[in-house]
Amino acid sequence: MSTADVTREDAPPPEDHRAQPASRSRVPPSSPGLAAGWLLRTAALAAFAAGALGVIVAPGIHGNASERVVNWVDGASGTVAVFLLIALLGLIFWGAVELVREQGVESVARFALVGGGTGAVAIVMVGMVLRDRHTDIAVYTAATTAVTVFAGAYASARAPHTRAVAAVLVAFGFAAVARLAAWELAMQASDRASVQLYGVSRGLATAGVVFEAMGQLVAVTWLGTRSKLAGQVGSTLALVAAFAVTWGVARGVHSEAAPWQSMLHTALADAPGVPPPYGLDAVATFLVPASLLLALVSASQPRQVAVVVATVALALVSRGAFDAPLRALCAVAAAQWAVLARADERAMWRTLIDDRNRKLAEDAPPPERRA
Repeated sequence: MSTADVTREDAPPPEDHRAQPASRSRVPPSSPGLAAGWLLRTAALAAFAAGALGVIVAPGIHGNASERVVNWVDGASGTVAVFLLIALLGLIFWGAVELVREQGVESVARFALVGGGTGAVAIVMVGMVLRDRHTDIAVYTAATTAVTVFAGAYASARAPHTRAVAAVLVAFGFAAVARLAAWELAMQASDRASVQLYGVSRGLATAGVVFEAMGQLVAVTWLGTRSKLAGQVGSTLALVAAFAVTWGVARGVHSEAAPWQSMLHTALADAPGVPPPYGLDAVATFLVPASLLLALVSASQPRQVAVVVATVALALVSRGAFDAPLRALCAVAAAQWAVLARADERAMWRTLIDDRNRKLAEDAPPPERRA
C-alpha cells in the first residue's frame, strides 16, 4: 500500500467539512464584549486609580503635606483623570455603535442607552467648560445618567451571567434618584426655611445610603462566587481595608491623630454629603473606600470574562453618585456594556463554562496518596 493510499483512506470524508460550519451557525461571528475586554479592564483599573487619587489622596494631603508633594499628587490625579476620561469616551462611543448594530436588544432599551449615554456625555462636556457658571449641570448629569442606568439594568437582567450586574446597576440607580431628590428638597427647604421639608430630604438621603449599601452587598456576594482566593479573600480584604479607612477618618479629628488619619479625615469628613443621612454617617463614609477597593478586586479577577467583571467595577466606582462627571460616565459605560454582554452569546457561554469548570475544580476531592 502506497503512502498516497494511506493518506486517501485516513482522510475524513468531504461531507464532514461541509457539516462543520452548519454546527457553528448559531455562534455569532464576532464578540464585541471579548474584543473590548482589554479596554474595559484598563478603564476599570484607571477608574479605581482616579477615584483613589481624586477622592482620598489628593484632597487629604492638602494642609497635611509639603507644597511639592501636593503639586505632584494633584498633577498625577489630573493625568489619571484625563486618561480615564479618554478611555470612557472611547468605550461609550464603541458601545453606542455596537448597540445600534445589535438586534438582540429591545428597541426601547437601545434608544434609552444610546440617547441617554449621548446626552450624559454632552452634558458632562458642557459642564467641564461651563462649570463655574452653571451649577445645575450636576443635576442634569445625574438625572440623565440614572435613566441610562435603569435602561441598562432592565435589559441586562434577562441573562444569567449579567443579572448580578443588573442588580448592582438598579440599586445604584435608586441611590442616585434618592440623592438627587434629597438635594433638591434640601435646597427648597433652605429657601423656605422649612424644617419638615429638610427632614424629608434627610430621609431620602438615608435611603440613598441604604440603596448604595445594597448594591455593594450584591457585588460582594457575586465576587464571593467567582473564586475562593481572588473573589472571597479579595472582597474580604477590601472590606477590612475600608473599615480601617473609616476608623482613620474618625480618629483624624483628634489633635494627637497620626498623619495618615488626619489626611483621611480631611478627605472624607464630608463623605455623608448634603443633606446628611439619619444615623448613617459612618456607613456613608465606609461606602466610599469600599466601593473603590471592591472595584479593584472585581477588575483584577483572573480567568474571568473582562466585559462582566469590568462593568461591575465601573458600576462600583460610580457608587450611585452621578453628580460627578467621571462617575456618571463610568455608570453609562457600565450600563451599555452590561447590555452588550447580555446579548453576546460568546461571552455568556464562556462565563458559564468557566464558572462550571472552576466550581468543579474547587469541589473536587484532593488526590489520594499512594502508600
